[in-house]
Amino acid sequence: MLPIESQVREQFRLQGGHFLNPAETDAVGKILVTPQRTLNPGIVGKSADYIANLGGISIPAGSRCLLADCAGVGRDHPWSIEKLSPTLAFFVADGVENGANRCEEILKYGGMGHTAGMHTQSREAAIRYGQQMPAARVIINSPTTHGAIGFSTDLPPSMTLGCGSWGGNVTSDNVSPIHLMDIKRVAFETKPVSKAANVIAQSTAKAPKREQIAAIVDKFFSQKLAEASRMAPPAEKESGPAESESPVKTIIHELRPQSLTENGVKHDPVDFVSETDVRAAIDKGVKIYITAKTILTPSARDLGEEKDIFARV
Repeated sequence: MLPIESQVREQFRLQGGHFLNPAETDAVGKILVTPQRTLNPGIVGKSADYIANLGGISIPAGSRCLLADCAGVGRDHPWSIEKLSPTLAFFVADGVENGANRCEEILKYGGMGHTAGMHTQSREAAIRYGQQMPAARVIINSPTTHGAIGFSTDLPPSMTLGCGSWGGNVTSDNVSPIHLMDIKRVAFETKPVSKAANVIAQSTAKAPKREQIAAIVDKFFSQKLAEASRMAPPAEKESGPAESESPVKTIIHELRPQSLTENGVKHDPVDFVSETDVRAAIDKGVKIYITAKTILTPSARDLGEEKDIFARV
């Protein structure tokens, strides 16, 4: 497969795109985000010329979009955030797999659940890409803006796009009038209750006894305790838990999120939190310790406050 980077750059230029040099990229990057590394609301919906002037640079007359070569994703790469303006980060990847991995990285940094897009002549590549992306809408061979809202695809026409569980939404659908309807259902019995009760009774009779359940639980926690002992530092292994302390109690205590001062343990606050960090904390059942100076991406703040993940110092 021939590299297409030069062709893509040329097409952008023909359509009014202007590629910034490194110095210009840094200048505009500083006004794309606030000191807290969140999107600068002063650039939202503004023209390329307005944003260039704000960044103190000159661009050719008629430029419709500013593009900058971007080397990475995250807090140190302001061009990698969602900018809601005619400013685009330009990434170059070696092959479809690396390109898909970069797209997944961008989505996880601040756009999970919304939209991803791909241009390809391979149906198989499109399917693999769609399976990998944490997005509710994967648009193939069409502008994502128009495809996601149903203008150029068969998706339901909508300007409100649910992001599903990826984005903490109740639905991943294109929200339409059907979602605003209250539907009444009259349901007839299809499985007699008496038969269902007999099945439940039979299952209960075969259920393990209380002593068996207790033995299974004890075995589980004993294994966990052994694993924790193997992973502990040498000094901790030597001291070990008190003889009178229950292994079950010890495991539960180790798994329970601790406060900043519990048992003298100090948790250092982090200085930056992304949506990926919040989701990892949710999966592990732990808190993220922050201060008033901690930088939170908008999606991280919304999800973290919804799930009560943050512990503020």
